[in-house]
Formats: sequence, structure tokens, C-alpha cells
Amino acid sequence: MSTFKKSWKIFLAVAAVLSLQLISAGQLKLCGAVLIGALLNFFYWLSTAARLEAATNSPAAQAKKIMLVGLLLRLGMIFAVLAVAVHISTELFLATAVSFGVFYFAAIFILARSELKQKF
Repeated sequence: MSTFKKSWKIFLAVAAVLSLQLISAGQLKLCGAVLIGALLNFFYWLSTAARLEAATNSPAAQAKKIMLVGLLLRLGMIFAVLAVAVHISTELFLATAVSFGVFYFAAIFILARSELKQKF
């Protein structure tokens, strides 16, 4: 999580670009969906980090169970939020899903960047 705390400017820039694109397209009502997608992604990574930390301090059999339960909880959380969004409107679903994906790839980029910085 410290990697993400140090790289908050990247997340802020991604959120600003997504919000500006929606505002310029006249879709101000979808800015909330971008926020929902970003928060969903934040809780996804927070849950992943917590599960990894718990698994590293556990025996192998218990660590496997912890990671499997964590995976199912994260996928369930994503499914639940997107299921609610798709029942509200297709636009909201797409905005939330795209926002989650964009922030997910931003998080992967930040992790890869931090690994490269640590090697050099």
C-alpha cells in the first residue's frame, strides 16, 4: 500500500482525465460512476494487500485457503457492484466498468514502476 500512497498523483491524473472527458462529452452524471469504479478498484487492491499480508504469516495450507477466499470475495464484490450498475442503466455500467479497468491498469503500472525503481 505504501507504493500506492507514494503514487497518488498518478491516480489523481487518471481521475482528472476521465472526469474531464466525461464533462467535455456532456456526461456530467457519469462522473459518479467514475468515482464508484475508482473506489471499487481501491477496495480491490486494499483487500488484495491485506490477504497477501495475512498469507505471508500463515502456513502454506492456510495461506492457500486465505488467498482463495480473498479471490472469491474480490470477484463477488466486483460482480455485485457491476450487477447493480447494469440494472440502473447501461451507461452507468459501462462507465463504472471502464473506470475500474482504467484504475486497475494504472495500479499495475504503478506496481511495475515501483519494481523497476527498486531494481536500479
